Amino acid sequence: MAEKNGGGDKTEKPTPKRLTDARKKGDVPKSKDLTSTIVLGAWVLLGAMTAGWAFDRLGGLFDEVFAVMDRPFAEAWPIAAAASGKVFVALTAVTFIPVAILGMLAEFGQVGPVFTFEKMSPKMSHMNPGEGLKRMFSVDNLFEVAKSLAKTLLLGVFTWIVVALAFDKLLALPASEADGALSAYGGLTFQLLAGTAVLFVFVSLLDLAYQRFSFTKKMRMSRRDIRQEAKDSEGDPHVKAHRRQLHQEWAQQNAVQAARDASVLVVNPTHIACALAYDPAEHAVPVLLGKGEGLIAQAMREAAETEGVPIIRNVELARALRDKAAVDDIIPQDLFAAVAEVILWARRLKDEQAQAAENPPPDTPSGPTFPPLP
Repeated sequence: MAEKNGGGDKTEKPTPKRLTDARKKGDVPKSKDLTSTIVLGAWVLLGAMTAGWAFDRLGGLFDEVFAVMDRPFAEAWPIAAAASGKVFVALTAVTFIPVAILGMLAEFGQVGPVFTFEKMSPKMSHMNPGEGLKRMFSVDNLFEVAKSLAKTLLLGVFTWIVVALAFDKLLALPASEADGALSAYGGLTFQLLAGTAVLFVFVSLLDLAYQRFSFTKKMRMSRRDIRQEAKDSEGDPHVKAHRRQLHQEWAQQNAVQAARDASVLVVNPTHIACALAYDPAEHAVPVLLGKGEGLIAQAMREAAETEGVPIIRNVELARALRDKAAVDDIIPQDLFAAVAEVILWARRLKDEQAQAAENPPPDTPSGPTFPPLP
């Protein structure tokens, strides 16, 4: 069907480039409810762990303030302010800072590192009444409404159940002592908050799944979009640089392997390297296995030295092979004589190296005298 429509239907998965571009704009799938639920759970847990300590701190603060109330204001005010500041810093360090850090970690865990001002920039579409109506009745907004109703209903039912179970205890609290009443109210509040956090965890996980599904659906592309993206990427300097780097790596790997398999390596001596091979069973004339310049030539020379391939310096021949010969092809006819001299020299050197294993090695033959190139 997409083909019949010219590839206009958005049925294809988003490409990595499209996802990267969306991420740069701040468009990432995340659940705000999940972050809020984690923060709520952290508040409940910290509240249960530090409630006694916090009340002791506040009680000590009141004691310090009441102790200086009979002093002159100019003398009492600095003492009360210092005591209040200490308690405020202590409570903030124990409760607010850990919760704030946990909230940021919850956001980071969902989307990873994202830093952009794109979402804060004004958009003309937000001032268009028609676009506003579309957003108001969009599937995402309808889902948000349904989610809010579900949360309200779940919270109401859960609160009713908890209060109903504790109703008899609540009726008896007015006649109990203050410490017992505070403890009962605190326990009931903790049950409500903890239960709310657990309920909201399930809602948040459903919300996260929907947000990722909705985001993937919005990011879908048509085949026309994919073709256009590929066409645009051809002119991207980063893509070109990456492609050039891959080509250089591929060329270096092939050239280095050619140097290992060569019969002889002709060098210039460091800027150019040409790997020649001659096997009468396969070719009647020598073949250029590979060639390279600069770093590739250096890598070819190192590979040839490691494999024991003869290396000969011939500036004129190396340049001629670089300019005239094609890789994996026989050498040009006008270079037959010079290449034949090199192949013969390499064979003599190999033969003498083989004899050196049994007899004392003779002097290494000096390089051949090459006829001038035409």
